[in-house]
Amino acid sequence: MKHNRLAIAALAPVLILVGCSTPLERRQASGGFDYLEQPAPTPLVVPAGLDAPRLSREFDIPKLGDNAERDVVGPRLDVRPPLQVLPLAPGTRIQDGVDSITVLVESNQDDIDLAQEIHDTLLKFLDDKSINVARDDSGVIVTDWIENEEVIGKSWFRDKVYQIRQRYEFDTVVKDHGRSGSITIELVDHEEGLDGVDDSIVLTDADRRRYAIDMLNNAIAYMNFERQQRQATQELLNGRGIKTELGFDSDENTAFVAEASFDQVWRRMDKVLPLLGFQVRDLDQQLATYFVDYEPDGGFWASLWGDNDELPLEEGPYQIRLEPMGERTAITLMDNEANPLPTETVTQMYNRFAELLQKESRDLQ
Repeated sequence: MKHNRLAIAALAPVLILVGCSTPLERRQASGGFDYLEQPAPTPLVVPAGLDAPRLSREFDIPKLGDNAERDVVGPRLDVRPPLQVLPLAPGTRIQDGVDSITVLVESNQDDIDLAQEIHDTLLKFLDDKSINVARDDSGVIVTDWIENEEVIGKSWFRDKVYQIRQRYEFDTVVKDHGRSGSITIELVDHEEGLDGVDDSIVLTDADRRRYAIDMLNNAIAYMNFERQQRQATQELLNGRGIKTELGFDSDENTAFVAEASFDQVWRRMDKVLPLLGFQVRDLDQQLATYFVDYEPDGGFWASLWGDNDELPLEEGPYQIRLEPMGERTAITLMDNEANPLPTETVTQMYNRFAELLQKESRDLQ
């Protein structure tokens, strides 16, 4: 009896490798580095009695400066164009004449503490990028290791992974007056390599600067987003009508109590007071007071309905004081000596005052 046997040949594993360049190779010139082996050119020797030919100096390579890194050639030379700090957020600009990577930041809202804004924005930016913080004190924020991995080759056995690990330090300073400050960034640690750390890879100063600028630009772009969002929200709030009721200030004086923050009411008064016949002659936000003159002939109500609808006030100087009361604001009307007006007078003024505050900002133009 004859048996047919099926011979199964063992297939040798075939390595399938999908290769691509590493991050290190992408910053190198293409085409090889044979030029490094080129001998220095031999100067032209002109025999005695002959005139030297005229040579163009157009393509002469300039000499290296004293501070140039002379060993940054061949594969160590980064051929990518340099990065620039981009101060895109409102109130930011580049600090000129310094070697550090620094952007200047100015406050764009009086009611926001600049030092706290910068600190909170940096922390929110890092959290948004899933970057942990290793240190946060005295205006210095140091990140934990930031790891980026890229698969540059695939096989049946395993992937070839190129890893870059970095840590950054943000140094923030705000001047004593609180209106301007700065953010300086530095790359404090860097490791990279294919399937492990390659200790032979040493960053140049230009490499470090490039990485730091890229991180700072991302942080400033996040600040730009935050400030624009806050500005849009504030404009929306400022444009809304403000509900008002009769009440009392902290001294138990009869006052208008507005359902809005101090800043919203303070900005709205600029539009409301002239429409009631008050001409603003001075204002002091530190004192939270408008100094006004009542001139009924120039007001909105007098021009629309005539003298019969004037406020129950005599012409002359007055003071209008605002007082924050949590999320509400008290508006106290006083004479020129800072004495509160009688309850009866304030009550008679309420309806007209409340009607204008209730209008949206665009309707007060």
